[in-house]
Amino acid sequence: MLETVNGIPSHPLFVHFVVVLLPLSAIGMIALVLIPRFRGRVQFAFIGGALLFSIGMSFIAKESGEKLNQEVSVSLEHQEWGERTFIIAAVLLAVGAIWIWLVNSRHKSIFTSLIAAGVVVLSLGAITSTVLAGDSGAKSVWDKVLSDSTVQITTATPTTPDAKASGYTLKNVAAHATPDDCWSAVGGNVYDLTDWISQHPGGASDIENMCGIDATQDFNRQHAGQSRPERELESFKIGQLS
Repeated sequence: MLETVNGIPSHPLFVHFVVVLLPLSAIGMIALVLIPRFRGRVQFAFIGGALLFSIGMSFIAKESGEKLNQEVSVSLEHQEWGERTFIIAAVLLAVGAIWIWLVNSRHKSIFTSLIAAGVVVLSLGAITSTVLAGDSGAKSVWDKVLSDSTVQITTATPTTPDAKASGYTLKNVAAHATPDDCWSAVGGNVYDLTDWISQHPGGASDIENMCGIDATQDFNRQHAGQSRPERELESFKIGQLS
């Protein structure tokens, strides 16, 4: 269930629940704190209904996203914001429940006011985190789609002075060890990753760390068994190690 719905990845479906319901629940919690006449039975609807459901969907979205990342490379930023969104939502539920209990117990104290302020801050945090998670996810997808339409695949015929008909050596690879001229060896093949640095969904630093070295272990540790990263890497192949 976490992987697909009707044959397509389920993560985008679950994310839409979170993107809509969690900010609305957070706005409702702020209204309960700032406008007392909104309380009563409505407060239990937000805690027991909308907010609780939002947290459940946040968890499912996070888990389905991890499943999707095993098949399609998702940016690290998006993964981190997804996890933060779930944590903030869970804390908001706990703090909001405590605040409602204090209010209904007629505990009028500075502690109640502090908890109320915490509800507002956490609600704003939940809204912000949801926006940033959605934004990073959209960029992760669309930047790759747009770059696929413009990127030029490097041909397999070496054109540089140190190219050899019999292949490349690690010494050749080491001579291209900067972000402006980045070669890397992976699995016995040599790749020119210069253009991929700025396009990598996981950030430029991961590719920069591969420049000028045999990065087979690094690549396998991050993407072993993932078909899409392997296809992307293959498009930058320029030869084999001799």
